[in-house]
Amino acid sequence: MNGVPEPRQAMPTAGYTSPEWFDQEQEMLFGKVWTFAGMTEDLSEPGDYVCVDAGRYPLVLLLDRNRELRAFHNICRHRGAKLLDGSGNTGLGVRCFYHNWAYDLAGSLKSVPQEEIQFTNFDKKCLGLHPAKLATWKNLVFVHPDPEAEPLDDWFAGVAETLGPHDPSKLVEVSRTKFRFRANWKIVIENFIDGYHFFYLHPVSLGDGDFFKQHWEPRGRHWTFHRPLKEGMTHADQTMPVIDGVAADHGVISSVMFPNMAIFETATFWLTFHVLPVAADESIVDIRTRAMPEAVGRLKASPPVGGVVPDYVLSSAGMTGWERVADPDVHPTESNDVMMEDIYACEAMQKGMNSPLYEVGPMPQYESALTFFQ
Repeated sequence: MNGVPEPRQAMPTAGYTSPEWFDQEQEMLFGKVWTFAGMTEDLSEPGDYVCVDAGRYPLVLLLDRNRELRAFHNICRHRGAKLLDGSGNTGLGVRCFYHNWAYDLAGSLKSVPQEEIQFTNFDKKCLGLHPAKLATWKNLVFVHPDPEAEPLDDWFAGVAETLGPHDPSKLVEVSRTKFRFRANWKIVIENFIDGYHFFYLHPVSLGDGDFFKQHWEPRGRHWTFHRPLKEGMTHADQTMPVIDGVAADHGVISSVMFPNMAIFETATFWLTFHVLPVAADESIVDIRTRAMPEAVGRLKASPPVGGVVPDYVLSSAGMTGWERVADPDVHPTESNDVMMEDIYACEAMQKGMNSPLYEVGPMPQYESALTFFQ
């Protein structure tokens, strides 16, 4: 296939274990790419905000008084304190907790305590919040620390036309879950795109897929996967309804946007899979699953990757790990739960890399996507 590399390990072990390497990635990689920040419906009222980290840059999305989305660097122009945390509503403006400098929702500096007696030659017009770049694709919001960054359409580089007929703006969110992986973020991504392990780690949890017919192809700096269903299988009779305009035997399409975000589509659900680097040996996977509106209320658990997952997955912005499988007497690799299987596998990879004898052996074509990513 054109553009598919010969499979081999291209990344040194330090790339997965070294804190110094991790720090360089924060500066040289994550601070220089578009970052998935959420959905447009996350901000519905003036003053709503969502904080996002793009490498070393803390950013904040704001909905201004005209209901226009804006993005700024989330630091005060006085002493550089981080202004906001998490998400919520900040009212009519943003006020620094430290010295009470106040900004409006358009980022302009509006008031400074003791301005007349403490400051000379002071021009508030020059000290508004630093702007970041914001763009949307459908109802997905992306941000970039550089206000002069390349257009989002250029960054997508051919991915959009490979996606299915799904329109996420017409679907509703049925679950959001954050999973903690005690593994480097690249291990998590490589597990997600490794087609070889499907046969052996997920024979039941992803058992509807025809693994022998899976294929992937590069799309600019990104890549797209397709895994069809086994012959004769459909999702027509599942609890989750088939999405309007999508065939019941759609299979799986996943498009991975370099470096750490994927869109995953099936006949019955659509999700974002976002891997957040925490440390050289820790990551958070934030999964947001969307389905047809009539799916709401039908589900005790929604399938963020495949099959049905335990009830604890449904907690809003919850956090879980493989230790919390429904039955503690069942080993994660025998749980038939795709996320528990993957978390265990990624953490086992991370532990194995600590061995002085660690090395990567021959790799099959089903792992050629790892080489492309590396």
